[in-house]
Amino acid sequence: MLEGLSPRALMIGMLVVSLVYLVLPFDFIPDFLGLPGRIDDVALIGFLVWLYQRRSAAHVERETHEAESRQKDSSSRSSGPASESSRAFDPYTVLGIDRSASDKEIQSAYRARMQEYHPDKVSHLGEELQRVAHDKSQEIQLAYRQLKK
Repeated sequence: MLEGLSPRALMIGMLVVSLVYLVLPFDFIPDFLGLPGRIDDVALIGFLVWLYQRRSAAHVERETHEAESRQKDSSSRSSGPASESSRAFDPYTVLGIDRSASDKEIQSAYRARMQEYHPDKVSHLGEELQRVAHDKSQEIQLAYRQLKK
C-alpha cells in the first residue's frame, strides 16, 4: 500500500496522522485522563516511526538495486565483444588470494567463494540476485579452472 510513496511524502503523511491523533480527543484511551490518556498517542507515534524507518530503508534498497540494474544494463549495451575480450580476467582477484597461494589455499578460497555465491544459497532471493549469483559462480569456477591448470 505504501510502497509507491517516496520517503518524504510518507513522512509528511505520518506527521499529519500523528498530529491529528494527538489533537483529537477521540482515542483508545481518552486524553482527559491525563498521562494515561497519552499512552496510546505515544504508542501510535512509535509505530509510525518504526513503519517509516522500515519503508524508507526498503525504498533506499530498491533505488540502489534499480541504479545498479541501470548501470549494468548501460555497461552491457556499451560493451561489445571487443571490450569483453580486452578486459583482463584475473583469477587471483576473483578468488581473493595472493599470487603465491598454494594449491590448498586456492581450493579453500574456491570453496569459500562458492559458498557465498552458489545459486542454491540465494534461491529464496529475487530473480535479479539469483542471476548475479549465477554469473559470479561461473566466474569463480572459471578462475579455479585456470589456476588448477
